Amino acid sequence: MRPLGDRSVNPISWPTMTFPPQPDPPRRGRPRADQVGEVEKRILDAATTLILTQGYAKTTVDQVAAAARTGKTTLYGRFPTKPDLFAAVIRRSTAEFARAVTVGESEGSAEERLVKAGLELADVTLTRFCIDLMLVTAAESDAFPELAVEVGRVGFSQCAAAIAACLAEITTLGTLEAATPLGERFVQMALHPLYMRAFYGEDLAGLREQARIDVALVARMFFASLVTAADLLHVPSGADA
Repeated sequence: MRPLGDRSVNPISWPTMTFPPQPDPPRRGRPRADQVGEVEKRILDAATTLILTQGYAKTTVDQVAAAARTGKTTLYGRFPTKPDLFAAVIRRSTAEFARAVTVGESEGSAEERLVKAGLELADVTLTRFCIDLMLVTAAESDAFPELAVEVGRVGFSQCAAAIAACLAEITTLGTLEAATPLGERFVQMALHPLYMRAFYGEDLAGLREQARIDVALVARMFFASLVTAADLLHVPSGADA
């Protein structure tokens, strides 16, 4: 037995433990120049989701900053006030809506092509995003009257222009300007009643199905009146023979 003071005892050799370097914790300060666009997009994405789902009044800057994974200082650097943030959300959402409102080329009779154009609009606009955008803008129209007017104008004019473009092709109206009044009336008759029902909570999928009936009915009414004024319609080649 070795004496307690004997230092010749071999010490226990523990294995050497190595750990990978840990990344620095995320910083909540000012973003780098190459991150500015990404940060702004995250802020607007988060604010859009919150505002369209729970309304402007219930949405706080703290909620937006947390959802966007950014600091309030960064958020206020881009949008100094909550109204500024709301206006940016609505304008970006309106621009996205305007880009989505397009009507593709189609084949078939003039009436069939008009029905197809109307149904494409119904499918694009009778969505949760579009209805929520209209609802939240209307709800805040007292505080943001110019913004509400802008959203209504852009939404209606884009839909009317899409129908007018179709009418300009399938009738002898020929130009978008000449066809715009009829395009506006078509949207008012075929789609606006469905939007009103959506505002009061009716199922959007059911309303898109209802559009199959309503759009076709309005198109039939349009062409019944156009046939009375036969010079408005394209006359098929050889029809005078």
